[in-house]
Amino acid sequence: MRSDVHPLRLVAKALLLFVFVNAAYALAQPPVSSLSLYNVMFPGRMRLPFDDGSSTYTVMIDDVSAMLASHAVAKPKPEDEYRVLLIGDSSVWGETLLPNESISEQWNALNNQCNGKTIKFYNLGYPHPSVIKDLIIVEESVEYDPDLIVWFTTLNSLIPRRISAFMDANREDALRLMDTYDLAFPERETLIQLEPSFYQRTIIGQRSYLNRWFKLQLLGFVWSADRTDMDMQYFPENVEGNSPDVEDHVLYRQMEPTTDLQKLMVFEAFAAGQEIAGVTPILFVNEPMFIASGENSDLRYNRGYPRWAYDQYREAMREEAIRSQWKYLDLWNTIPPEYFSDTALHLSAEGERLLIEQVDPLVKSMLCQ
Repeated sequence: MRSDVHPLRLVAKALLLFVFVNAAYALAQPPVSSLSLYNVMFPGRMRLPFDDGSSTYTVMIDDVSAMLASHAVAKPKPEDEYRVLLIGDSSVWGETLLPNESISEQWNALNNQCNGKTIKFYNLGYPHPSVIKDLIIVEESVEYDPDLIVWFTTLNSLIPRRISAFMDANREDALRLMDTYDLAFPERETLIQLEPSFYQRTIIGQRSYLNRWFKLQLLGFVWSADRTDMDMQYFPENVEGNSPDVEDHVLYRQMEPTTDLQKLMVFEAFAAGQEIAGVTPILFVNEPMFIASGENSDLRYNRGYPRWAYDQYREAMREEAIRSQWKYLDLWNTIPPEYFSDTALHLSAEGERLLIEQVDPLVKSMLCQ
């Protein structure tokens, strides 16, 4: 005997099931971020997913677990490999560069060998200058058994000042590291207040993130086909180069030359990174930058840094490197101006090759002795 279907009852049951599933998701918070088709169905990515809005082949995923799960570093480490992690900002990630032009892939093309092993470089740079952001990535990536960490930094990284999308997405990790290692951050209280509500933890509340996570998995088909992670027509023809002329003021983030910047520098993040890395050595590198030679270049090195601010930073880094006994390279003025692209820190493909030539000998000595 066929029973009649009651539409209102069916709708009510569907709504109850919908509410139950959303509530269960919010309470359980399943580890979606750690699930990935990369390194299983698709090859791992050469660099962390990032979207500047220029391409349909990219997606912005800020959750560090999801980013690393899609990266080649998440593959089990071969026995014949020395694994080197490259940490830093957009200059390491390789803005304006195609994936195979980035620093890690040019380094890997050298096929460096020692002690019967291949030295393999993994690009874990991400476009946001912040040592706290870098520290979150270091903590998450040490589980992939690195043999060396090369940490590129600059003045803007050492004085983090705002809550980025990355820090918001990894809020709990950021606050825990700040508390554990006493890391100064001016927007800490604001970050605390960004705790997601119960609704924001539901499937509906996380629909934007889940949609982007799903798109990242679908982009694996494109990645498998041609290793594309950006609009191929945007680079490098439309890149606007650096001007030899700079502004005629000496402010750094609205601060005057009388400011003691060393008090604002979060050196504690480097110490925390060394503690987290344990026996894995870290090589700290002050990354090279474009140095202007035209109008007002006696006041500023480039658009980002007045001379007084950057000189304070370099001296503070030198003193801290001696005090903390870092392995440290200061490469600030070692790349000629013509090898920079659209900002004072972004290198061209040839500029990346020149940078590799300067860092490579120390990397080999640290790994192969």
